Amino acid sequence: MRATRLDPRLMEKLVTKTGKPLKYMREQVSKRASKLGISAEAAMILWAKEFGIGTSTFQRGLDPHIQEEVRAGLPALFAAPTPPASKGNGKTHGQKKEAKRARPASGLRAAIDYLLSDEELKRRCTRMLTAKDSFDSAFREATTVLDDRLKKLAQIKGKINPDALVAKTLHPSKAILVVSEYDDEQEGFFNLVKGLMAAFRNPTHHSLNDKLTREDALRFCGFIDALLTILGQARVNLPPAEGT
Repeated sequence: MRATRLDPRLMEKLVTKTGKPLKYMREQVSKRASKLGISAEAAMILWAKEFGIGTSTFQRGLDPHIQEEVRAGLPALFAAPTPPASKGNGKTHGQKKEAKRARPASGLRAAIDYLLSDEELKRRCTRMLTAKDSFDSAFREATTVLDDRLKKLAQIKGKINPDALVAKTLHPSKAILVVSEYDDEQEGFFNLVKGLMAAFRNPTHHSLNDKLTREDALRFCGFIDALLTILGQARVNLPPAEGT
């Protein structure tokens, strides 16, 4: 039987958030795992996410099937209700402060974790997605990540405009990044990225747009994440070096 690995630092953060003893918290993690039919590690991560505790470092070191358990359990957190405000229940100021500190975070961070599997995209866009406004900044950052990923995968250095970059890396006739062996599918992906750069990257890099909402930004970043996943699986067809 595989030994359960509950990260002590993550558990300590849960203890601090809830104010409960370590033994009690370990028992509760076990109960949650049994109720959900998942591993204790996944149950602990999901519980930590309810409180807005970062889990990516611990999560990356877990087996793929446990990471999938976490992803499968995240949607249940999206609509997690926020506990109602206390109304004169006789608690002291310190108790009220502790209750407020222990209140679970909204489902927003859980949604971000669920939608974004690319670590760089998540790291760079989370702050913008959780901000109060200026959500066009998430569009700028996400398209910059896509731009940079194309360059890195194709080993292109120096400045190059987006249209030329997409054409050089993805056009079927000379693709460096081959996402499909079928020309029509390669061309479809090329046109998709080319259109995205023209429709979203260029406008948000040259002007401000306060009409874009958090929901718009979440959906867009999720789409960029899907493109990055496909690019991560591409066959790299580097041109021969000059003089060879």
